[in-house]
Amino acid sequence: MATLDPANASRGMAESLPKAALPQSSQPAPVSRAWLWHFALAWFGFWLLVMLPGQFMVAKISATVSPENKVGVASFLIAETAIVILLSVPVIGVLCDRTSSRFARRRSWVLAGFATAAVPFALVGLQTNWVIIALLVAVVALGEAAVLVALSAMIADQVPVNQHGRASAAMGVPQVLALAAGMVLVTMLVTSVPGSWALIGGLGLLCSLPFLLRFNEPPATVVSGNRASLRHAITLPRPSGYPGYYWAMASRVLIHAGNLVGTTYLFFFLSDVLGVKNPDDSLLILILIYLVACGFTSWLGGVLSDRWGRRRIFIALAAGLQGAAALLLAAMPTWDASMVAAVLLGLGFGMFLSVDQALVTDLLPNPETLGRDLGLVNTAQHIPIAPIVGWLVLSVAGYRSLYLVAAVIMLAGGLAVYRIKNVR
Repeated sequence: MATLDPANASRGMAESLPKAALPQSSQPAPVSRAWLWHFALAWFGFWLLVMLPGQFMVAKISATVSPENKVGVASFLIAETAIVILLSVPVIGVLCDRTSSRFARRRSWVLAGFATAAVPFALVGLQTNWVIIALLVAVVALGEAAVLVALSAMIADQVPVNQHGRASAAMGVPQVLALAAGMVLVTMLVTSVPGSWALIGGLGLLCSLPFLLRFNEPPATVVSGNRASLRHAITLPRPSGYPGYYWAMASRVLIHAGNLVGTTYLFFFLSDVLGVKNPDDSLLILILIYLVACGFTSWLGGVLSDRWGRRRIFIALAAGLQGAAALLLAAMPTWDASMVAAVLLGLGFGMFLSVDQALVTDLLPNPETLGRDLGLVNTAQHIPIAPIVGWLVLSVAGYRSLYLVAAVIMLAGGLAVYRIKNVR
């Protein structure tokens, strides 16, 4: 009869529990407010590079370089970005977990990622051939993947469980602020296509530097390079052993996809369906309404979820509010309905941003593979569901059908979170 190794048994039991269940002594020391503010600024730079192309800049440059096939070009560029991130994040996650550097493993990848993303980003606006644009966008996506892996892993590395909601808000709230500030910059201050891409690329890189240069990263145990440890690093967590992790992943994928289905084509919805005179200005108005509502729930959701120790109810409510926004546009495609939908979407997405990352971080299976496991979740949300669904629906139907599909996808994401049993 085989004997049971107590050390292995206790280690396996610890790995099967979410971080919240581990002893407090194993938790990192609390981070300061200054750390959270600088961390948020780095995410602000990242979200400038990520959000503006998907919400406005890709649609604008597609209409400029290929007006006769603008929907097809925009869908391709967005799908291409998603596919590059989808393929590269798991690999970068493994490499990041195993990196040893004097500058620190996470910061090295964050800095390299920002440089790789920002420089070609600044060159995109100078191009007139969409094929060259697509090549540059692929390089940008590779850099974004590196930042996404390493910067999000810092939450699991350096932040205790009772601050996960605040750190999640520091990651999510800048997404809202970056979209607001960026839209003002590219629609009102620097409106030329070349200038707007150069400006956002430069700002994205600069915003990362204060955090990277001011705060030291605590030393990490370097995983040995033998074949067994490498096999462990690339072996996915077992769904039967960590079902909550995979249900959290499914919930994030669905809610993100539904939101993107509804928002990616909003510029075309305003011009082609509502027939507004100036789609740029109209989109900016809706985004500002959305962002005010988003800001109302973003920080509040993170703080309350930490205080009450609950995550699922906030995710479900966030999905319901966003689904209601999409259903409203499907039922009443008018300008007034669009403004109400912007409020509902903002309230829901702000709450989602401030709690979802905390939920996922609470469920990470193994402290030795934090970058990889967070990378898998962050990669999954970039599965190109939105551009595929958008292209298919708009090819055979109209925008009412598109928003109905978006609502169904987001509501399914809200239901999925209740399949998680080991987090409240």
